[in-house]
Amino acid sequence: MSATLSPNFTSHLCSVEVCDVRYNIRILKMKDSVFIYIGENKAENFDELSMAMLTAPGNEMLSTTIMGDPVGCGSEELAQKLSKKLKKQVYLSANVPNDRIVRPTIEQKLFEEINNNLECF
Repeated sequence: MSATLSPNFTSHLCSVEVCDVRYNIRILKMKDSVFIYIGENKAENFDELSMAMLTAPGNEMLSTTIMGDPVGCGSEELAQKLSKKLKKQVYLSANVPNDRIVRPTIEQKLFEEINNNLECF
């Protein structure tokens, strides 16, 4: 009898266009966590990284900015929302403008992607 092994990592890619700029959303699903990278299609960079997770006993949210400016980037707040939704540890690098059009549109697309392709997260 052989056991079926699932891969340690699975990846998923989607994109969204906002104000004539295409942004890629790359998802790397791991056993108990997920890494999400968001960046401009033709100019991907890795300028920030945040992490959020729920604690086991009290279901309190723990989060931090690992890399980049913690003030004004918005990744830590989005990582918290994603961690609550997915019930797992989330690493997030959102290298996009933190304005009232781009960030909310990308966030909406990301949550639609979760609802439509939960197995990828």
